[in-house]
This record gives sequence, C-alpha cells and structure tokens, in this order.
Amino acid sequence: MDPAQFGISTLPLQHSPYTSISPSTLAGTNAGKVALITGAGQGIGAAIAQALAQSGAAIAILDLNVDNLLRTKQACLSHGVKVEGFACDVTDAEKIKEVFNQVERQLGPIDILVNNAGIFDQRPFIMSTFDGFWRQIEVNFKAPLMLIHEILPHMRARGEGCIINIASRSGTVDVPMTLGYVTSKAALIRATHTLQKEMELDGLDPAIHIYALHPGGVKTAMGGAAAASDVKEKYGDITDEEFFKHLFKDGPSLCGQTCAWLATGRGKELRGFFLDCRQDVAKLLEYGRERLQKENRNTLTVNFIEGYCNEP
Repeated sequence: MDPAQFGISTLPLQHSPYTSISPSTLAGTNAGKVALITGAGQGIGAAIAQALAQSGAAIAILDLNVDNLLRTKQACLSHGVKVEGFACDVTDAEKIKEVFNQVERQLGPIDILVNNAGIFDQRPFIMSTFDGFWRQIEVNFKAPLMLIHEILPHMRARGEGCIINIASRSGTVDVPMTLGYVTSKAALIRATHTLQKEMELDGLDPAIHIYALHPGGVKTAMGGAAAASDVKEKYGDITDEEFFKHLFKDGPSLCGQTCAWLATGRGKELRGFFLDCRQDVAKLLEYGRERLQKENRNTLTVNFIEGYCNEP
C-alpha cells in the first residue's frame, strides 16, 4: 500500500494544538455545559475529556475499564470541574439509558456528546469470524447511533446541543484487512451528514450541530496493535505503522482541543461535515460553508467520469 494514493496535503497541517483551539483561547468557553465522552479511559478519549474539562464543562466519562477511568477522572478534576465516571458497554441499550439518567441526576442535562469509543481488528474478512467482524460495526457505528437516538429527544426539547462523532480517514478510503473498521467509520460519516439535514427539517439547524471528526494520525493502543499471529503467518507483518508510521505524528491533544472548540459553537458553519483536526479551523471557516456545500467538499461522495452524474 502506498500512502500517496490517498493524497498528500500541499497546505501545512497542524500536529498539535494551535492558537484558535489552544487551552488559553478556549478557557471557560464551555462553562455551564455538561459533556459526555465515550471510550474516555485512555488515549484520544481521555484527551477529549481533559480538553473539555479545561474549557469549563462538567464531564461524564464512559469506558469499560474502570481503572483507566479513574486516571482520566483525576486529570479532569484538576481543572476544577465536576466529573463522574461510568463503567459502560456502549452497545448495551439498557445500560446507556441507565447511564444517561445518572448523568442527568448528578451533573445535569447533557449538552455535548462525543462518540469516541471504537475497536479495530486487522484481518482479512475471509479470515474473520462474522461475529468478530460485526462487533466492530456494533461498537463503531451502532453504539454512536444508539447514544444519539437516546440524547436527541432531550436536545430537541431544549433546542440546542452538540454531537461529535470521532470518525476516521479510513472511512473515506479502501484499506484491505480493515473491512469492519472502514465500513463502520464510513457509515458514521454518512450518518453525520444525514442527521444534520434532519435537524434542518425541524428548524433545529444550527442550534443542534453535529460533526464527524478525524482525530489525525495518533498512535494509540488500537491503531498500533499488531495483527494476530495467523494473519502474520499468511501475509507477513502488516501492522499499520509499517506502511504509515511516518504519518503518525499527532498527539491526542490536537483532537481533544478541536472537540472543545467545536463544542463552543464557534465552528457551527462546519456542521454536518467530515473534518480533519489537522486542518486549521480558521482556514476552513474562511473557505466558507456555502462554498463547501456548492463544491461538495468534506462530504462522502462518488466521482463519475465527466458527463455522467449521480442522478437520483
């Protein structure tokens, strides 16, 4: 696989928090809000929780690993906000309802939802069990939609809210041995586009603003996990970083601060789009929503040969 086939940016990319999204710029901007973050025990999820806490939001953190949640909770508490942690399997509908009720009782109505929890299994589809493949769809796509389905009625009743779906560049490209991951992330990006249009139908756009966000090239436990021995035996060492390791140069705080910025509402002109946190938000805003829509930018699409259009 050649990374260049997916495109190389000619504009400079950001690899760490910059002025527009820095902690000092966003200090206090989310005060009075309640944010719920899934998969917040470590890595990107922990960074998102900390950035939102630093911007003043009260924090509800969800993860399967209670020990990891304790570390994230302590980091968030250091910013002087209320923090509650909940052990939760995000594919369990009843548990989600239970947790949502607890969050509202302990912290108040949820203003910000960040769907970050995800899993990845690097193996060819034919070497996967179907249940193993489908589990990725359930965690990476079904779970975010279940959480959104649960929270939207509350946001609609209050007439405001922010939802951030942590997507992936993988949802826009074809990468062998990652079928469950790329499929689920593509579905999540498409759902983001469509849900924002549904907000328009009910006059809730832009009050409820929804985003799909690529967290950049972050070397996490999930992304850096080696392939299983049976896959290596057949195909050799196919760990992602062997192909793309020079691209994994972004810290998780870049995504965390971008989420905190989106939660403030300063990026509402980018609602409904697929965003890459390495791209400067000031540049995207300068480009303009109308132009993004007209040129079909930051949206999953199909490009046919000249003369043919994707007609209804």
